[in-house]
Amino acid sequence: METKNRVAFDYDNEKAKLVKKSNLLEGSIEDDLDKIKEYFQENGQNALVIGGTLLGAYLLLRLLTSSGSDNENQPSYTNHTTAQPVVHMVREEQDSEIVKQIKASISLFLISIAKQKLQEFIENYGKEKPKSE
Repeated sequence: METKNRVAFDYDNEKAKLVKKSNLLEGSIEDDLDKIKEYFQENGQNALVIGGTLLGAYLLLRLLTSSGSDNENQPSYTNHTTAQPVVHMVREEQDSEIVKQIKASISLFLISIAKQKLQEFIENYGKEKPKSE
């Protein structure tokens, strides 16, 4: 049988190299996580602002264009003494054509303002963001 040449293995030296490499990787990962947190915090705030603006515009539009049809879903009440149904007559008021046109104009005006502000925000966001790479 042949004797194999055995190379002396320095465990302490290898351990020190691996610990150093591990520390470098840990620092790199922490830096990457900090960058990711900063990115999501900044963009999350921007998304909340944009979402809030859109929600506000939607709710305002819905408020202005509501037709008063909320009364259709009301339950009918019964008179418990005679067991006969009580009918509530609800007269639905129709908006005149002029009021409808005014509501539509206001809605379009507000939506155009929201659109313009969003476009300005997107354009400025691209210009203000420094490229770190």
